[in-house]
Order: sequence, then structure tokens, then C-alpha cells
Amino acid sequence: MIQVVGVSALLLTLYVYYKQLHTMSAQLQAGRDASSAQNILSLTNFLQAPEVRAARETVRAQLDSKDFEHWDDSERRKASMVCSTYDVAAIIIKMGLVPPEPFVENWGPSIRHCYEVTKPLIVEMQKPENSGSACWDDFGWLYQQVQVLSQAKTG
Repeated sequence: MIQVVGVSALLLTLYVYYKQLHTMSAQLQAGRDASSAQNILSLTNFLQAPEVRAARETVRAQLDSKDFEHWDDSERRKASMVCSTYDVAAIIIKMGLVPPEPFVENWGPSIRHCYEVTKPLIVEMQKPENSGSACWDDFGWLYQQVQVLSQAKTG
């Protein structure tokens, strides 16, 4: 009889521990989800800052039809802002702090277009005498992610 009570108490204790671990696991997941959501909002706000949006608009509407050699200093600064902004977004995505899908899907056309327009500036900045090959290389990675997603959707 004592053994039955002891085994019952042990099983009850194990069940309580299991429930506690399950609850703690759910709490950890909720914390991760909240952190991910906060990171997504922060990156979205970063990409939607008025000066960043204005810089993207300049790149997409004005620099698209203008030869790189004729960009003035203001246009170069705006193109640099676009490159650095998308480069930072790519780093955050690569680190796994946010999932890539919302950004690749929603900003995909802008990422593609801006990368293609600013490619001459990127090439110039990646020269060894300037900033080197690491300059804005994550923007290039993000561009490739958009290309892969686009091909997957059409293929």
C-alpha cells in the first residue's frame, strides 16, 4: 500500500513538472513571438521613415532614367541612403531577427528596382580604393532573395 501511494505521489509530481515545463515552453514561445513581432515593426518603421521613403522615390522616379555619371551630390546621397537602408534590413534578416518573407514579398519590387538603379554606385563603392567589397554586399544578397522568390512564383 505504501508503495502504491509512493508511486502515485511520484507520478503526480512528474505530471506537475511536465505541466510546468509545458507552460514555461509556451511562455518562452510567446516571448519569442512578441520579440519577432517587435523586430518586424521596428524594421518596418526603419524602412518607412519619411527620409528613407523620399530617397527611394528619388531613386525609383528620377535616377532610373538618369545616367549615373550625371547624378549630383544630393542624388548620390539619396541613393546611398537607399543602399545602406536595404543593406541594414538584409543584415537583420540574415541574422534571423525577422523572417524574410514579409520584407521580400512586400518590398520586393522596390528592392529589385532600387538595386538595379543603384548598381553603378554600388560597384563604385565596392572598389578597393573606396569602401571595399563588403560595402552594401548584403543589399546584393537581399536582391538575390527577391529574385529567387520571384522565380519561384513564376516557375
